[in-house]
Amino acid sequence: MAMTEPKKYQKIEETEIDLVIKCKDSHEFYEKYMEVFADKKKGIESIGKIWKRRSDFIKKRQETAAKQAIPVPGATAPAAAAPVMGSPELDKLIAAQNVLIGELSAVLKEQLAVSKGISALLQKRIEHHEETHHKQKEPEAHNPKEPEAHDPEKRHKPEKPPSSIVVGS
Repeated sequence: MAMTEPKKYQKIEETEIDLVIKCKDSHEFYEKYMEVFADKKKGIESIGKIWKRRSDFIKKRQETAAKQAIPVPGATAPAAAAPVMGSPELDKLIAAQNVLIGELSAVLKEQLAVSKGISALLQKRIEHHEETHHKQKEPEAHNPKEPEAHDPEKRHKPEKPPSSIVVGS
């Protein structure tokens, strides 16, 4: 079995690492890199690989700075309760997401207030309808027709005797 060679990174100078740590996004890094290192003829792929390793560089700088107690420019000290963010791009996305969630929350609160108002109005109408419907039925409930008393002596007798059935021709 042939052993695969470990991935070799290109040699990156400390000035390149300083630049990548100072930049906020990849576009800014590319533009500054082309200005500062105009004599180096690295392509966009090589510069992109440097940018992709940015978090590794920051982590290594923080580790060395922690050992030496030196603050690293462009890197924030991790808070005890807050997680370490990967990049400024992620921070921007999270901030944009928070703004959208805030706007959505405001709209939902407004919608909830409108729904509560509609519900209260409907409840009042239902109660009013039940009251008027109940009032209309009250006279019948209190004054129902009294059925005639069935008195055996006052049986209903027909006034005329039934006529005989005539079978005709």
